[in-house]
Amino acid sequence: MKIAASLIATLALAAATFAAPDNKHGNKNNNKPIVINKKVLQATKVPFIPHTGNDLFTNWVGLNLDFKYVKPIFDLVNTTKAYGNGTLISRGEAHVTTILPTEYDNILHPAGVTIEELNALAVKNNRLQRARFELECLGRVQVVTKDGVYQQAVQIILKNYKDIVSYRTEVFKLFVKKGGNPALFGADNFTPHITVGFKHRDIFIEDGVYKGKNACIHSIVTK
Repeated sequence: MKIAASLIATLALAAATFAAPDNKHGNKNNNKPIVINKKVLQATKVPFIPHTGNDLFTNWVGLNLDFKYVKPIFDLVNTTKAYGNGTLISRGEAHVTTILPTEYDNILHPAGVTIEELNALAVKNNRLQRARFELECLGRVQVVTKDGVYQQAVQIILKNYKDIVSYRTEVFKLFVKKGGNPALFGADNFTPHITVGFKHRDIFIEDGVYKGKNACIHSIVTK
């Protein structure tokens, strides 16, 4: 009975939190777009960072970004009662995940694709860091995970990211060349975003959330 009561209480909390934000207690300029420095789009100004390891979830590819342009957004969101209320955690860095850890561990690596090959494709002519993209909106995803914990993550959703898809298309070609099943990897089957902050831990598609345009909660513009 105690377990059932606890679960009901958790679900009630989640339902209350999932409700539309109360603007009376949130951002007083709630109808105005959030403004972010346009230099956040200039990824060529920062170096590519390889992410490699021997354990699961340690090998992935990301488009590195300058965190100093994302931090003001984190500070704004985290001090807004409706969105963060001081409870969000920041990684202290910013990136756009381009090859997911699960894609590498479960699909690419079993076919013989190495992280070194993925990084080589990314750094050739500084390809990945030169990728152009635009910002769609500020997004938020929320879920009660299997362990009964309410989770929330806030992110900047991307749009017009053909250059990133182009990189993933090259990865797809390498994957198929090595005998990989083409049905297992889709170059455009992903939702690129910049994680701003999260409660407890970041949450992913494996948790049942999709960080695409569907998750938009506020407009954002670059200036």
